[in-house]
Amino acid sequence: MRKLLALILGLFLIAACGKKTPPKPPHAVRPKPPEDVRVDLHFWGAELSFKIPRKKVDGNPLDGLKGFRILRRAEPVSGPRRIYERKFFVSLNEKMFETLKRYHFNDRSLKPGLKYYYEVEAVRGWRCVSDPARSPTFAWYTPPAAPKNLTAKAWDGYVFLSWQPPEKFLDGKPALKELFKYRIYRFEPGQLRKPLPVLVPETSYFDYDVQNGKLYCYQVAAVLEYYGSLIEGPLSNQACGRPEDLTPPAAPEGLTAIPFRGGVLLRWRRNGEPDLWGYRVYRKRPGKPPVLLTPEPIKEPKFFDRPPAPGLYYYFVTAVDSSPRHNESPPSEMSTVEFNP
Repeated sequence: MRKLLALILGLFLIAACGKKTPPKPPHAVRPKPPEDVRVDLHFWGAELSFKIPRKKVDGNPLDGLKGFRILRRAEPVSGPRRIYERKFFVSLNEKMFETLKRYHFNDRSLKPGLKYYYEVEAVRGWRCVSDPARSPTFAWYTPPAAPKNLTAKAWDGYVFLSWQPPEKFLDGKPALKELFKYRIYRFEPGQLRKPLPVLVPETSYFDYDVQNGKLYCYQVAAVLEYYGSLIEGPLSNQACGRPEDLTPPAAPEGLTAIPFRGGVLLRWRRNGEPDLWGYRVYRKRPGKPPVLLTPEPIKEPKFFDRPPAPGLYYYFVTAVDSSPRHNESPPSEMSTVEFNP
């Protein structure tokens, strides 16, 4: 009789897992546990995420899941040990199973002063449940409020950020500014916000990892380190800046001006700047303002001029870069020529 009951129970467990092919031990047709279990902390709580299993323990593909059982365990970060447990169940329909790679579960019911971890089980059917997969342990405290008055000042090759620290936690309790570090988020308009790789201990930051001419936008969040966990508050206001090339080329060197075939031939040494746009050539008579001879900068370090009348002339040249500002160099040394055609 006992053998008969054991056989009936085994067949019942297999049927509970939905197995219709030749029978296997109940363990073999269970789902594999979820993998890559992570916890990301936000100002509103914890985001638990994990990969949805696609195979059974025996290696065959899963045809679906009913959902996930999530057990949350908590205990005080210090003092007498006491365990708190809460259970959740989240359903997974056929479309979600087919389209999602990871499942995200948002937990907004955390309590300050506790440390937590989760255990996740994939559920295929009654008694057809995976082994539990455990998350990392984390501690929780009320997050800091948002920093205030973020400003971004753009210069040549960098953007300078500054802001005011939060004075309170989100529950209204006062906070010392020395408690916080800051995470800076940078993004270009229309793109995703990404954090810079370092936490900043001060309320200012020089961002040198920028390109002149691009618009960069920023937001900042205060971060509290609490028993090894980084608890991030809400984001500050947004501030944007566009660094610009403000550095002009060097002044051209070696300018010479000589009479040549009814005019004046100018030559000088070529500048070496990679962003050089061209050269502007100026002519001047004694007691008169200089006249620009090349409104559109010329590319080659030479120029032929036909002065309007005989006399003494002064020439100088500037270099112009290709930035949007078209920065112009200081003038070269003047070259003087007596023109008598």
